[in-house]
Amino acid sequence: MSAAPHSTVLRFLLDAVGRRKAAFLLGVLAIMSVLDLLGIAIIFPYLDAVARPEAGTNRILGGWFPQLDRVGVVLSLSAGLVGLYLIKNVLQGFLLRYQYQQLAQLTQRITNDMVALILRARYALFQKSGASGLAGIAYSNSVHAMVTFQALIQALNEVLFLGLLLVGFFIVQPLLALSLVAVFGVLAALLYFLILRRSTALGKSQTHIENVRYRLLFSIVGAIRDINIMGLGPLFDARNREISAQYAELAWRYNLYGALPRLFVEFVALAGLVGFVAGYVFFDLSVAAIAPVLGVVVVAALRTVPAFSRLVASVHNYRFSEPVVERLIAARDELAAAHTERRDDALQFGQAIELRGVSFRYGDSQTLRNVGMLIRRGQSVGIVGPSGSGKTTLLDLITGLQPAATGEFLCDGRGFDPFTSRSMQNLVGYVPQSIALLDDTIAFNVSFEHRPDSERLRRAIRIANLEQFVASLPAGVETQVGENGVRLSGGQRQRVGIARALYREPAILVFDEATSSLDSISERELTAEIAQLRGGITKIIVAHRLSTIVGCDQIHVLSRGSIIDSGTHEELLARCELYRHLNSDEDKPLTSDATDPPLEQLARRLG
Repeated sequence: MSAAPHSTVLRFLLDAVGRRKAAFLLGVLAIMSVLDLLGIAIIFPYLDAVARPEAGTNRILGGWFPQLDRVGVVLSLSAGLVGLYLIKNVLQGFLLRYQYQQLAQLTQRITNDMVALILRARYALFQKSGASGLAGIAYSNSVHAMVTFQALIQALNEVLFLGLLLVGFFIVQPLLALSLVAVFGVLAALLYFLILRRSTALGKSQTHIENVRYRLLFSIVGAIRDINIMGLGPLFDARNREISAQYAELAWRYNLYGALPRLFVEFVALAGLVGFVAGYVFFDLSVAAIAPVLGVVVVAALRTVPAFSRLVASVHNYRFSEPVVERLIAARDELAAAHTERRDDALQFGQAIELRGVSFRYGDSQTLRNVGMLIRRGQSVGIVGPSGSGKTTLLDLITGLQPAATGEFLCDGRGFDPFTSRSMQNLVGYVPQSIALLDDTIAFNVSFEHRPDSERLRRAIRIANLEQFVASLPAGVETQVGENGVRLSGGQRQRVGIARALYREPAILVFDEATSSLDSISERELTAEIAQLRGGITKIIVAHRLSTIVGCDQIHVLSRGSIIDSGTHEELLARCELYRHLNSDEDKPLTSDATDPPLEQLARRLG
């Protein structure tokens, strides 16, 4: 991998942690390495004092405490050694606590930033990027970022420790130090070419498979009703097993590549230790002469082998997780580029909102063309037209979900942009065709607050005609609705959506085909409830059936992205051919000769 991705990932991690905290962490690592080195350094004089009574350490300690005999000196040194190790380990425990706190806060910070970017990103981004992919990146990839930074910290810690250890060995045993440099240098090169350079490719494959797993799981959950009805479970089960098999293979390879270096290092260390002892025996050196040096060699092996193994494992983990972090960075940059900055423009809707020459493009397609519209305060405005005429897109522009390509918006004669207006967000209550309900209480799904205003909640439920239903429930508004409202009927879900919009006490209430998923009886009831809404609320209603908007003060007819006529229901029946056609289609009886045209065409194709 080139240096650019490495530096990009490193900058991202340092920025996420904070430059000062990162510098402090480096200081913590240096202190821990020095403490580890001191733990080894004091072993040598201790072993020397135990093996040789005439050693300088014994003479010095005996001079300070003449009442101590040789046994007393050894016991005193032993107690001192244990005490020093206790102090060292307690201090290292506090330093490790700080290190792990920073690692956990790194994940928290990255996840929070990603979710904040998702919430501020343009809606258009979600039309081309799957929600499952973004959810996986925000949570799973953030954890990988912590793993990557932890691997980096661990690697730096081991490099510092091994570096200081080698310096100490050069002072005490230069030949041993040179031998360690040569052996571990060759071993590092072998491990890199045999194992470590494969880690990045393994990480890229794992990133791809994990993304596929998220998408498949989201698809299964979202389509579980269709899957069960049509008996498609075996197909999705087979696909899941195929993906899981690929993921499992990557998992065992990852774990194997992480474990193999330790086996190599242990073998080399044992061979080196045996060679060292054999060399002393070959030169016929005494046990007294070999004991202190052998102690240093054993301690060196006990500390360098695990340290070098951890270093190799950290490099493996870093290279494996690096592609995941690169994907996280790419997603963050994409979300940041799609950021929508809302302005507090103190918009007041007193008289009317006007659209002049508004157009919109989606890719190469001209979705809306030169749309003009006047929405007066307190009016009911209907928008109708055939499928694909641009009704929902027009609502997206009015509510600020999408930016207009051309044209202008005026509120009481003052120009504004709904796409960047925070005031417009506060003015609008929105009831979509499909109500998104969280696995929580009715109260929370209406208010999105854990401590809602009880009076506003009661009023919204009453106006949405949910009062009788809520009163019939043992837990009332604290009743759990289930995931996506599975415990509610279609009409009840729509009414919860209306109550949610009303809880905000909006000046403009927008219905985007809010009754299209209901049966005719529920639709008539809900249409009557919408018509009865008063209190100066402006209603904008997009409908696929004219029965929903016949009582509107003004109805706009859309065709191929343009408003071709506007007026009341009676006026449009008298002069607009498309409106009459839409009305006549709705008035046809449900017989075999008057089947809904799309269904009739489908039946003919299947027959």
